[in-house]
Amino acid sequence: MLVTMELAEPAPQSILDQDLYKFCMQQAVLEHYPDVVVEYGFINRDPSMRFNQAAFTQLQKDIAHMEHTTATNKDIEYLKHTCPYLSAEYLQFLASYRFNPTVDIACSLDEMGALELKIRGKWTQVILYEIPLLSMISSAYFSHVDTDWNYTGQLEKITAKGSQLVDASCEFAEFGTRRRRDFKTQNMVVCALSQLHCGPGQCTGTSNVYLARKYNMKPVGTVGHEWTMAIAALEGTYENGNSLALRKWHATFKGSLGIALTDTFGTTAFFANFDRQLASLYAGVRHDSGDPFQFIERVHAHYTKIGISPATKTIVFSDGLDPEKAIRVRKYCAKYAVNCSFGIGTNFTNDFLCASDPTKQSKAANIVIKLLKCGDRYCVKLSDVTSKHTGDACEVERAQTSLTRLGLLD
Repeated sequence: MLVTMELAEPAPQSILDQDLYKFCMQQAVLEHYPDVVVEYGFINRDPSMRFNQAAFTQLQKDIAHMEHTTATNKDIEYLKHTCPYLSAEYLQFLASYRFNPTVDIACSLDEMGALELKIRGKWTQVILYEIPLLSMISSAYFSHVDTDWNYTGQLEKITAKGSQLVDASCEFAEFGTRRRRDFKTQNMVVCALSQLHCGPGQCTGTSNVYLARKYNMKPVGTVGHEWTMAIAALEGTYENGNSLALRKWHATFKGSLGIALTDTFGTTAFFANFDRQLASLYAGVRHDSGDPFQFIERVHAHYTKIGISPATKTIVFSDGLDPEKAIRVRKYCAKYAVNCSFGIGTNFTNDFLCASDPTKQSKAANIVIKLLKCGDRYCVKLSDVTSKHTGDACEVERAQTSLTRLGLLD
C-alpha cells in the first residue's frame, strides 16, 4: 500500500478531478448544441441534511477557487493518449476552457440550513460543474456538520470489498466521485483497488480521471441522463427522445463509449426506441434504477426478439450496489448468458461507521444536481423508481401522460 503521505494528498485543483463521462458529454454538446443555454439545480433527497455556516463558508471558498482550475498541457496530453475518442477539436476547446463560478453559480443558505444552488449558462460552459460541486458539498458537510466519523478501517474495508468481487468473477469499476465523503476517501479507495490481487474478476478502472492517471488505471464512463433529457426537451419529443440521443451520441463517438442508458423516461420507452439497428451499434445497456433481476430478463427478451444474441452484449449495473448485490446480479446474468459489469459508487466512497458508536452506520449524503431547463423548455427524468423522478412537476405530469397514452410508460 502507498505511504500515508500520498494517501493524505489534499483535494487537487485539477480539472481532471472529474468523472470521464462529463468530458465525453461536453464534446457531444459542443458538436450538436454549442449555443444552448441550460439551468441545473441542486436536489437534496434527505431533508434532514442541513448545513451550518462553517460548511457553507467552506463551500463558497471552494467554489470561488474553481476559477483557477484549468487544463494543463500535461492534462491534455494524457487525455489525448488515453482517450482517443476525444477529438483534437474538443481537446483544443478544453485547453482554453475556464470555469466562471461568480457568473455561472448562484448559491445560498436559508435560515433553516437548507442549501440552494443553481447553475446557469451555455451548456458547453456549465456542464463540468456538477461533479466537482457535489464533491465539494459532501466534503463541506462532513467536515463541519456531521463529524462523527473517521478513516479507521477504510483501507481494509475497501480491500476486502474489492477482493470479494474479484474472487466472485465480477468485473467492476469505481464510480464514487459524485458521492464521495471527501477526496481523501476516494484516493484511498482507488489506491486500494489498483493493487488488488489477480483473480477471476477484476477492477476495470475508475470514473475519476485524475485518480485514473495517478494510479495507472483506465478512466471509464459513457453518458448521463442529462444528454437524453436535454435532447427530448430541445427536439420536443419524449416518444423518440432516446433514439435521437443514441443516434447523436453514436454520430460523435462512432461506436466508442457504446453503453446505452435505459431509464431516462423508463425502460419501456427506451426499448421501444432501441431497434435492431441501434442495438447493433451499441455494445450494451446500463441499468440505473428499478429491479435489476427483472431488467436482466427484459434485456434478454428484447435482444432475442430483435434477432441479436444476448451473449454478445453487456449490461452495466450502477444502481445502489454493494458487493453482495453485485454478486447476486452476476449469477443471475450468467443464468441468462448475458455479460455484465458493475459501477459502484456510494458503497465504495461513502461507507462509514459512527466514531462514537461503531455499531451504527454513518449516513451517506443523498444529493444530486439535475438539468432543469434547456433554453425555455423544462427537462425531466422519469426513472424506473418514481421517487427518482426529477423536473418541473407540471412537465413531469405532461411527459407521463404523453408516454402513457402511447403505451410507453409502465
